[in-house]
Amino acid sequence: MDENIKKLFEVDADNLPSSVPIFPLDNVLLLPFGKLPLNIFEERYIKMTLDSLKKNRMIGIIQPKSNNNELFQMGCIGKITSYIETPDYRLVLNLEGVCRFVLHERNLTPQGYYQASIDCQDYYEDLNNMEPSLDRKDLIQKYTNFFKMKKLDIDKEVLSETSNLQLLSTLAMLAPFNKIDKQAILESPNILSRINTLNSILDLNTFQVVSNKSTSQLN
Repeated sequence: MDENIKKLFEVDADNLPSSVPIFPLDNVLLLPFGKLPLNIFEERYIKMTLDSLKKNRMIGIIQPKSNNNELFQMGCIGKITSYIETPDYRLVLNLEGVCRFVLHERNLTPQGYYQASIDCQDYYEDLNNMEPSLDRKDLIQKYTNFFKMKKLDIDKEVLSETSNLQLLSTLAMLAPFNKIDKQAILESPNILSRINTLNSILDLNTFQVVSNKSTSQLN
């Protein structure tokens, strides 16, 4: 591969933006190296996407904290890696997680979406694609049990083709965790902490379900 061409697609600390359009999505998690499909149909967010495509193709994904327009302080930058226009005037995007950020301030643009000042300085490690040490079999089994309790399926064959880094992001993003759990995963300081957080959430959810079933049977 031509290294000069490769550099055109890579994101490093030097070309991380200090300002991005933000897309608040409730109960949606984007992690570095995770892949998030999006269906854009609101006019303001179509304009946001088109503006982003003219610049650096980056959008900040962040969770609303409440119904009064308050947001969590941390989100994740996603880079648009592909998009299509549909016949009914929607945009279908694929985002790839790049780096987490802290939200400083946001301002409403004339197009109706928010442009935010962000800081990624403490999270440059997110750009590192080194494979973490991981007990894949144990983690996949925990997720399988969790998904089964939620009456959902998990495709183990697809997971077997992912790297450890992608596995951590993919499973956490797919799992039906609540927004507080998702934010806790996002805000874990590093990969090791994220693994521990995931294991704790899975163990706690499994314990609660088993405990509730036991109580129900006793009653």
